[in-house]
Amino acid sequence: MPEKAKIITVTGGKGGTGKTLVAVNLATMFKNAGKRVLLIDGDVENPNTYLLMNGELENKAPVYFFKPSIIETKCSKCGLCSKNCATHALLHVDGQYPIPFLTVCSGCKLCYKICPEEAIKEDYKTIGWTYETKKNNMDLWIGELKPSEARSAAVVEALLDNLKELLEKEPQKYDIIVLDTAPGAHCDVELLLESADLIVPVTEPTKFGKLDLLRIIELIELLGKPYKAIINRSSLLGFKEKFLEELERKDIEILGDIPLDDEIVQSYCQGDPLMDENSNFNKEGEGYKSFITIFENLNKWIREKKTASMEGA
Repeated sequence: MPEKAKIITVTGGKGGTGKTLVAVNLATMFKNAGKRVLLIDGDVENPNTYLLMNGELENKAPVYFFKPSIIETKCSKCGLCSKNCATHALLHVDGQYPIPFLTVCSGCKLCYKICPEEAIKEDYKTIGWTYETKKNNMDLWIGELKPSEARSAAVVEALLDNLKELLEKEPQKYDIIVLDTAPGAHCDVELLLESADLIVPVTEPTKFGKLDLLRIIELIELLGKPYKAIINRSSLLGFKEKFLEELERKDIEILGDIPLDDEIVQSYCQGDPLMDENSNFNKEGEGYKSFITIFENLNKWIREKKTASMEGA
């Protein structure tokens, strides 16, 4: 029986650690190795994987979110909807029609379901979009939250619903699926972590980097997911060895580290992945060699997990 796609989630406890750089280049290396790759950008408030690949936003589809609409000709002003709204998104004053506050509505539809007069209409608003495109022989899915909206998790859910539907219809379409999360440890990040087989948190050798790495690892461990870290900008101010010692004391394994490297900066600015087989970057550079080491360690980790799974079956 063909193996199901391996899902690798790249994350980070804080912004600016280089998680998207890592996600793009890991996906690129899997593609170079002949794997069928899907890269999903779940950083919906700041999606930029396509920029790092000189791609375009294509095949735009809206993400809809429920909003209650009061039918005053049916409403008896009983206030049942307001009394049962957990987020207090419906204000009711005796003798008046309920007033929706959409900014705090969770979209649960409870008010719509329990209204005895059927006076709440099932209405929707667009809170964001999804995109599907191809670049560098990889499929790329992107989520984007509409400005002024706050329901980023709903856009991530739309991406994951699309993924679930695809894998049910075509379970062997991809060998590798790489998920790129937003920074932090909030609900939309949790959704992408929960979907992973393996998690790669990206950090940097600073006090902020360490604290935020520990925070995201705490969430990963609560979810019971395996993880190994990557240290980006590892040559920053000469803190690498001390940082590695601190991680070792906390039993945090790493896949490798990425030094400060001019060609990584150039690839980032030009939207040309450093590790693409068709790029003109120096294959003897420190940044390039560090990604090769990380990729070798990642594949070794995947093989070890596969072996352990087969032995435990």
